[in-house]
Amino acid sequence: MQKLVIKLVPFLIAFFWAIPVFAFNINELQQCQSIAIKKLSLSDTPHRKNSTATEFYGNKSLQDFFGENKVYFETEYIYKNDNSEIILNGDATWYHIPQPHNTNKKRYRLRYQKNDVMLASAPNDVLTICRKKNQQIVMLITKAGSDIEAELFNLLDVNEFDAEEPSFWQRLWSTKSKENSEYKIEEEKLSIPKIPEKSWVRVYFTPGPDCENNIITEINQAKKIDIAVYSITNQNIVDAIIDAKERGAKIRIITDRLQSAGKYSLVEELKTAGIPVITNTGHKIMHNKFAIFDGKRIESGSYNWTDSATKSNAENCMFFDQEDKAFTKQFNYLWDLYQK
Repeated sequence: MQKLVIKLVPFLIAFFWAIPVFAFNINELQQCQSIAIKKLSLSDTPHRKNSTATEFYGNKSLQDFFGENKVYFETEYIYKNDNSEIILNGDATWYHIPQPHNTNKKRYRLRYQKNDVMLASAPNDVLTICRKKNQQIVMLITKAGSDIEAELFNLLDVNEFDAEEPSFWQRLWSTKSKENSEYKIEEEKLSIPKIPEKSWVRVYFTPGPDCENNIITEINQAKKIDIAVYSITNQNIVDAIIDAKERGAKIRIITDRLQSAGKYSLVEELKTAGIPVITNTGHKIMHNKFAIFDGKRIESGSYNWTDSATKSNAENCMFFDQEDKAFTKQFNYLWDLYQK
């Protein structure tokens, strides 16, 4: 009997070794404080043979995500495709390099390890950085075109402009829904952008202050702000909008007619400050939730600009660069329509 067991051991090892063990579930990303997403380019993948580590350039989106201070992160590196998974523990560092001729300007970098996870990556794979508490991050790479990638996009309500499959945003503005069929609505559809190579899509979740704080940061930096939001009851955001108006920023606001007349609405405070605000005509509700900053940066998601969305609701907000002006076109369409 003992000899039989000894003979079977190699076969048992080979059998269990061949069974894939998936230790990371995409749904675990819902536990993140915030998420940054990027499609990998050739320069992002560690193709240099002699390097032990490499870096992502820290553009404004990544700077907003990590902050301005140097941070050392405990890092879980994960590579997933439909048939296999690699998980390694390591580290990563967010830091900046002062410029010799301009001490106020800094070049930011995210330095990561050149390990088996990063070596498995290829151009067009999607990198998702999940920021946790206590200086911990997950760097997840999903194979381009895989079912795992599709699962990731579905979880985060992002897509790759599949013309046959409408996105979350296309479904939201489509005339085909039972609710929207009762009233006239513009058929042009807005989409979350395809995952870019040169910039990042940042995602934050509530309850928590991240959506509110990042919206206020964008307001504080912008010279032109177009806002189309269903409900506005958050005093901190309203104060930032009024401050922006007082410093000379050009602001336009579209909101819902019934919500603006609600008990906790702060729309009248915005109007009193001299900010142009209009409400929906021709549509049953104005259910958009997006803002355009300087015609370039977009904030959107399920997050209304309300106290409850910050403190008690399960919501998300996303920040990304506008590439095709679809949001600007839709805002201008609604602005003109509601003034007729």
